[in-house]
Amino acid sequence: MTRLPPARVVRAATTLRTALQSLTRRMAPPEVCLLELASGFMTTHAVYAAARLGIADALANGPLTADDVAAEVGSDPDATHRLLRACATFGIFREDPEGRFGLTPAAEGLRSGTNASMLPVILMLGDPAYQGPWGQLAHSVETGRPSAEEVLGMPMWEYLDEHPEFAATFNDAMTRLSTLDWPTVEVAYDFTRYSTIVDIGGGHGQLLALILGAAPSAKGVLQEREALVGDAEEHLRAAGVLRRCRIEAGSFFETAPSDGDLYVLRRVVHDFDDGQATAILANVRRHMPRGATLLLMESVVPPGNTPHFAKTLDLDMLLFVGGRERTEREFATLLERAGFRMTRVVPTISTISLVEAVSTGGQL
Repeated sequence: MTRLPPARVVRAATTLRTALQSLTRRMAPPEVCLLELASGFMTTHAVYAAARLGIADALANGPLTADDVAAEVGSDPDATHRLLRACATFGIFREDPEGRFGLTPAAEGLRSGTNASMLPVILMLGDPAYQGPWGQLAHSVETGRPSAEEVLGMPMWEYLDEHPEFAATFNDAMTRLSTLDWPTVEVAYDFTRYSTIVDIGGGHGQLLALILGAAPSAKGVLQEREALVGDAEEHLRAAGVLRRCRIEAGSFFETAPSDGDLYVLRRVVHDFDDGQATAILANVRRHMPRGATLLLMESVVPPGNTPHFAKTLDLDMLLFVGGRERTEREFATLLERAGFRMTRVVPTISTISLVEAVSTGGQL
């Protein structure tokens, strides 16, 4: 099991970091702070360019000059030096006195094929298909509707179906983010209490494989859309849990496996508005056996001005799919409308929380 710091240590460190960031902003003129905030997109695209070019892999065996890096990745030497120099100011790469650039701990995350790699996530965040809708945030705020449909020419889910290259990037990023959350989830929740664990909308099956690894006596069921289940069998086989799994293709608006005692939805309901999210949860409830537990893995928006990833992710949901992040009270209301009673919210030391609920019984 991954060794994690105690939650109180993480909370204290987060509070200190937030206070230092606030102090730094107050020490600079307001217009300078505003300029730094508004130019943050430059950092995104510089890191994305480094990821696309494979610069971190080129530096894996030690520092190189910009000319050597350019020769390795097939780029222009002068432009490569300028990119490396800019990235070094963000803590991505480091230039030594001899003019060679090397990896930093953050740059290690841009390498491919390592356990700590964030490369799939960076490649998704910087992709033009992802960046384009963000350029239309004002339009979404004016209309309350996703901009992705207008920018991409179709709803996001259709775009993924029709553009397999970006869909692969997107799914790889979701798999990585699931793995990133997992150590904090594993220490916060006991999955060994359940005999059959159903992962609704589980993509490639990465989360289900991790859960079954933590609950070696349990069986698993993965439900996902037909277009996304193709790689799941291989993922589950590679994880050594395929013999304990069943894969079902289907829409979570229409069906759900009926033999689970734990139903997990990781970052599913945040993709939808309240009406659609209620329909998904009500459908799951109709298929759940009596006494089964529902577990939503979602970010929970904290009150006040406290910085939290959920508050910006909420805008991402608005832009791409018309969904939303929710407060604890909003989750309780949503679950009640779908025929559930929220039993508890289990926080973790990451940005995700575990919202647990049980059916209230009766007809909807």
